[in-house]
Amino acid sequence: MSGHKLKIGETQIFYRDEGISDKNILILHGWGSRSDNWLKVQQHLTDAGFRVVMPDLPGFGQSEEPPFDWGITEYSRFVNEFTKKINLEKFALIGHSFGGRISIDYAVRYPEQLNRLVLVSAAGVVRHGKTKTNTFLALSKIGNFIFSTPILSKLKPLVRRAAHKLVGATDYKQSSDRMQGVMKNILNENLRAFLPRITMPTLILWGENDTMTPVIDAKILNEEIPTSYLHIFGDQPHALNFAIPKQLSNLIIKFLKPDNSSE
Repeated sequence: MSGHKLKIGETQIFYRDEGISDKNILILHGWGSRSDNWLKVQQHLTDAGFRVVMPDLPGFGQSEEPPFDWGITEYSRFVNEFTKKINLEKFALIGHSFGGRISIDYAVRYPEQLNRLVLVSAAGVVRHGKTKTNTFLALSKIGNFIFSTPILSKLKPLVRRAAHKLVGATDYKQSSDRMQGVMKNILNENLRAFLPRITMPTLILWGENDTMTPVIDAKILNEEIPTSYLHIFGDQPHALNFAIPKQLSNLIIKFLKPDNSSE
Protein backbone atom coordinates (compact mmCIF):
# COMPACT_ATOMS: atom_id res chain seq x y z
CA MET A 1 0.00 0.00 0.00
CA SER A 2 1.47 3.31 -1.06
CA GLY A 3 1.11 6.60 0.74
CA HIS A 4 0.60 10.25 -0.10
CA LYS A 5 2.14 13.53 1.01
CA LEU A 6 0.71 17.01 1.41
CA LYS A 7 1.43 20.18 3.34
CA ILE A 8 -0.69 21.52 6.17
CA GLY A 9 0.71 25.01 6.71
CA GLU A 10 4.47 24.50 6.53
CA THR A 11 4.38 20.92 7.83
CA GLN A 12 4.66 18.03 5.39
CA ILE A 13 2.33 15.18 6.22
CA PHE A 14 2.39 11.55 5.12
CA TYR A 15 -0.88 9.64 5.01
CA ARG A 16 -2.50 6.49 3.67
CA ASP A 17 -5.88 6.52 1.92
CA GLU A 18 -7.42 3.22 0.83
CA GLY A 19 -10.88 2.17 -0.29
CA ILE A 20 -13.53 3.82 -2.45
CA SER A 21 -16.67 4.44 -0.45
CA ASP A 22 -18.89 7.13 1.03
CA LYS A 23 -18.47 5.38 4.40
CA ASN A 24 -15.38 7.16 5.71
CA ILE A 25 -13.05 6.29 8.58
CA LEU A 26 -10.12 8.28 9.96
CA ILE A 27 -7.63 6.46 12.23
CA LEU A 28 -5.29 8.35 14.58
CA HIS A 29 -2.39 6.28 15.92
CA GLY A 30 -0.75 6.45 19.33
CA TRP A 31 2.38 8.15 20.67
CA GLY A 32 5.57 6.83 19.09
CA SER A 33 3.51 4.95 16.51
CA ARG A 34 2.66 5.54 12.82
CA SER A 35 0.07 4.65 10.23
CA ASP A 36 2.03 1.53 9.19
CA ASN A 37 1.10 -0.08 12.50
CA TRP A 38 -2.57 -0.03 11.51
CA LEU A 39 -2.25 -1.56 8.05
CA LYS A 40 -3.88 -4.88 9.01
CA VAL A 41 -6.84 -3.09 10.54
CA GLN A 42 -7.08 -0.80 7.52
CA GLN A 43 -7.20 -3.84 5.21
CA HIS A 44 -10.00 -5.48 7.19
CA LEU A 45 -12.00 -2.25 7.15
CA THR A 46 -11.54 -1.57 3.44
CA ASP A 47 -12.51 -5.19 2.69
CA ALA A 48 -15.74 -4.45 4.58
CA GLY A 49 -16.50 -1.53 2.26
CA PHE A 50 -15.04 1.50 4.02
CA ARG A 51 -12.68 4.24 2.87
CA VAL A 52 -9.94 4.38 5.52
CA VAL A 53 -7.55 7.32 5.91
CA MET A 54 -4.57 7.12 8.27
CA PRO A 55 -2.13 10.04 8.66
CA ASP A 56 1.22 9.93 10.37
CA LEU A 57 0.53 12.59 12.99
CA PRO A 58 2.97 15.53 13.02
CA GLY A 59 6.15 14.43 14.77
CA PHE A 60 5.71 10.72 13.98
CA GLY A 61 6.42 8.33 11.12
CA GLN A 62 7.12 10.13 7.86
CA SER A 63 5.42 13.39 8.86
CA GLU A 64 7.44 16.43 9.92
CA GLU A 65 7.40 17.72 13.47
CA PRO A 66 4.96 20.50 14.38
CA PRO A 67 6.37 24.04 14.12
CA PHE A 68 6.19 24.60 17.89
CA ASP A 69 5.33 22.65 21.05
CA TRP A 70 1.77 21.70 20.24
CA GLY A 71 -0.92 20.70 22.71
CA ILE A 72 -4.08 18.70 22.05
CA THR A 73 -5.92 21.75 20.68
CA GLU A 74 -3.32 22.17 17.93
CA TYR A 75 -3.50 18.49 17.01
CA SER A 76 -7.30 18.74 16.76
CA ARG A 77 -6.99 21.78 14.51
CA PHE A 78 -4.51 19.86 12.38
CA VAL A 79 -6.97 16.97 11.99
CA ASN A 80 -9.70 19.40 10.96
CA GLU A 81 -7.48 21.09 8.37
CA PHE A 82 -6.20 17.74 7.10
CA THR A 83 -9.68 16.28 6.56
CA LYS A 84 -10.81 19.42 4.73
CA LYS A 85 -7.76 19.28 2.47
CA ILE A 86 -8.43 15.68 1.41
CA ASN A 87 -12.22 16.18 1.20
CA LEU A 88 -13.04 13.74 3.97
CA GLU A 89 -16.57 14.58 5.08
CA LYS A 90 -18.78 13.07 7.78
CA PHE A 91 -16.55 10.28 9.01
CA ALA A 92 -16.09 7.85 11.87
CA LEU A 93 -13.06 8.68 13.99
CA ILE A 94 -10.92 5.94 15.54
CA GLY A 95 -8.26 7.02 18.03
CA HIS A 96 -5.74 4.80 19.81
CA SER A 97 -3.95 5.92 23.00
CA PHE A 98 -2.55 9.41 22.19
CA GLY A 99 -4.74 9.36 19.07
CA GLY A 100 -7.68 8.66 21.40
CA ARG A 101 -6.74 11.72 23.41
CA ILE A 102 -6.93 13.83 20.25
CA SER A 103 -10.19 12.13 19.26
CA ILE A 104 -11.90 13.05 22.55
CA ASP A 105 -10.96 16.69 22.04
CA TYR A 106 -11.91 16.62 18.34
CA ALA A 107 -15.32 15.07 19.04
CA VAL A 108 -16.20 18.05 21.25
CA ARG A 109 -14.71 20.78 19.05
CA TYR A 110 -15.96 19.48 15.70
CA PRO A 111 -18.99 17.24 16.39
CA GLU A 112 -20.59 18.12 13.07
CA GLN A 113 -17.78 16.29 11.26
CA LEU A 114 -18.35 12.95 12.97
CA ASN A 115 -21.04 10.28 12.84
CA ARG A 116 -19.34 7.81 15.20
CA LEU A 117 -16.38 7.69 17.56
CA VAL A 118 -14.22 4.69 18.48
CA LEU A 119 -11.78 5.01 21.37
CA VAL A 120 -9.17 2.24 21.56
CA SER A 121 -7.12 2.20 24.78
CA ALA A 122 -7.51 5.98 24.80
CA ALA A 123 -5.40 8.31 26.93
CA GLY A 124 -6.54 11.65 28.33
CA VAL A 125 -8.43 10.75 31.50
CA VAL A 126 -6.61 11.97 34.59
CA ARG A 127 -7.55 10.13 37.78
CA HIS A 128 -6.58 11.09 41.31
CA GLY A 129 -3.39 9.30 42.21
CA LYS A 130 -1.80 8.98 38.77
CA THR A 131 1.55 9.08 40.52
CA LYS A 132 3.76 8.34 37.53
CA THR A 133 2.34 11.16 35.43
CA ASN A 134 2.49 13.62 38.31
CA THR A 135 6.09 12.65 39.12
CA PHE A 136 7.08 13.01 35.48
CA LEU A 137 5.57 16.49 35.23
CA ALA A 138 7.15 17.62 38.49
CA LEU A 139 10.57 16.40 37.42
CA SER A 140 10.29 18.08 34.03
CA LYS A 141 9.43 21.41 35.69
CA ILE A 142 12.08 21.47 38.42
CA GLY A 143 14.86 19.47 36.81
CA ASN A 144 16.52 22.29 34.89
CA PHE A 145 16.39 24.61 37.88
CA ILE A 146 17.98 22.13 40.28
CA PHE A 147 20.82 21.28 37.95
CA SER A 148 21.57 24.82 36.78
CA THR A 149 24.58 25.18 39.11
CA PRO A 150 27.98 24.09 37.69
CA ILE A 151 28.58 21.55 40.47
CA LEU A 152 25.28 19.72 40.02
CA SER A 153 25.08 20.04 36.24
CA LYS A 154 27.41 17.06 35.81
CA LEU A 155 24.91 14.86 37.62
CA LYS A 156 21.96 15.94 35.47
CA PRO A 157 22.18 13.19 32.77
CA LEU A 158 22.50 10.42 35.38
CA VAL A 159 19.59 11.66 37.49
CA ARG A 160 17.45 12.30 34.42
CA ARG A 161 17.94 8.71 33.23
CA ALA A 162 17.00 7.39 36.67
CA ALA A 163 13.93 9.61 36.81
CA HIS A 164 12.77 8.53 33.35
CA LYS A 165 13.17 4.89 34.35
CA LEU A 166 11.20 5.55 37.55
CA VAL A 167 8.17 6.94 35.73
CA GLY A 168 8.49 4.71 32.67
CA ALA A 169 9.04 7.68 30.37
CA THR A 170 10.93 5.83 27.65
CA ASP A 171 8.95 7.65 24.94
CA TYR A 172 10.02 10.99 26.42
CA LYS A 173 13.70 10.04 26.59
CA GLN A 174 13.71 8.88 22.97
CA SER A 175 11.93 11.98 21.63
CA SER A 176 13.43 15.12 20.14
CA ASP A 177 13.43 18.39 22.11
CA ARG A 178 10.34 19.52 20.18
CA MET A 179 8.39 16.34 20.87
CA GLN A 180 9.45 16.37 24.53
CA GLY A 181 7.83 19.80 24.71
CA VAL A 182 4.71 18.39 23.06
CA MET A 183 4.57 15.54 25.57
CA LYS A 184 4.79 17.93 28.52
CA ASN A 185 1.91 19.95 27.09
CA ILE A 186 -0.39 17.01 26.47
CA LEU A 187 0.26 15.40 29.86
CA ASN A 188 -0.81 18.68 31.47
CA GLU A 189 -4.23 18.43 29.80
CA ASN A 190 -7.06 16.57 31.51
CA LEU A 191 -9.88 15.85 29.06
CA ARG A 192 -12.25 14.30 31.58
CA ALA A 193 -14.56 17.34 31.58
CA PHE A 194 -15.01 16.83 27.81
CA LEU A 195 -16.54 13.36 28.18
CA PRO A 196 -20.16 14.35 28.98
CA ARG A 197 -20.09 16.70 25.98
CA ILE A 198 -19.49 13.93 23.43
CA THR A 199 -22.75 13.63 21.51
CA MET A 200 -22.17 10.88 18.94
CA PRO A 201 -22.41 7.11 19.56
CA THR A 202 -19.06 5.96 20.95
CA LEU A 203 -17.48 2.51 21.07
CA ILE A 204 -14.79 1.97 23.71
CA LEU A 205 -12.39 -0.94 23.11
CA TRP A 206 -9.76 -2.02 25.64
CA GLY A 207 -7.36 -4.80 26.54
CA GLU A 208 -7.82 -6.40 29.93
CA ASN A 209 -4.03 -6.46 30.50
CA ASP A 210 -3.38 -2.89 29.37
CA THR A 211 -0.71 -1.43 31.66
CA MET A 212 -0.37 1.92 29.85
CA THR A 213 -4.02 2.95 30.07
CA PRO A 214 -5.60 0.68 32.70
CA VAL A 215 -9.10 -0.74 32.36
CA ILE A 216 -10.35 1.66 35.05
CA ASP A 217 -9.90 4.44 32.45
CA ALA A 218 -12.17 2.55 30.04
CA LYS A 219 -14.86 2.32 32.71
CA ILE A 220 -14.63 6.05 33.39
CA LEU A 221 -15.07 6.77 29.68
CA ASN A 222 -18.06 4.44 29.52
CA GLU A 223 -19.69 6.01 32.58
CA GLU A 224 -19.17 9.61 31.51
CA ILE A 225 -19.73 9.53 27.73
CA PRO A 226 -23.54 9.55 27.36
CA THR A 227 -24.06 7.16 24.43
CA SER A 228 -21.15 4.76 24.78
CA TYR A 229 -20.57 1.02 24.62
CA LEU A 230 -17.64 -0.77 26.24
CA HIS A 231 -15.96 -3.99 25.20
CA ILE A 232 -12.95 -5.36 27.06
CA PHE A 233 -10.83 -7.99 25.29
CA GLY A 234 -9.77 -10.59 27.83
CA ASP A 235 -6.05 -11.19 28.35
CA GLN A 236 -5.01 -8.55 25.77
CA PRO A 237 -2.47 -5.66 25.94
CA HIS A 238 -2.48 -1.97 25.04
CA ALA A 239 -1.69 -2.37 21.33
CA LEU A 240 -4.80 -4.22 20.16
CA ASN A 241 -3.99 -3.31 16.55
CA PHE A 242 -0.93 -5.57 16.78
CA ALA A 243 -2.29 -8.28 19.07
CA ILE A 244 -5.76 -8.93 17.59
CA PRO A 245 -6.28 -6.83 14.42
CA LYS A 246 -9.07 -9.02 13.03
CA GLN A 247 -11.09 -9.20 16.25
CA LEU A 248 -10.62 -5.46 16.76
CA SER A 249 -11.74 -4.74 13.20
CA ASN A 250 -14.77 -7.01 13.46
CA LEU A 251 -16.17 -5.10 16.43
CA ILE A 252 -15.49 -1.77 14.72
CA ILE A 253 -17.25 -2.97 11.55
CA LYS A 254 -20.26 -4.18 13.55
CA PHE A 255 -20.48 -0.79 15.27
CA LEU A 256 -20.15 1.28 12.09
CA LYS A 257 -22.44 -0.66 9.78
CA PRO A 258 -25.85 1.01 9.22
CA ASP A 259 -27.70 -2.09 10.47
CA ASN A 260 -25.78 -1.99 13.76
CA SER A 261 -28.07 -3.45 16.43
CA SER A 262 -26.26 -2.03 19.48
CA GLU A 263 -28.10 1.30 19.33
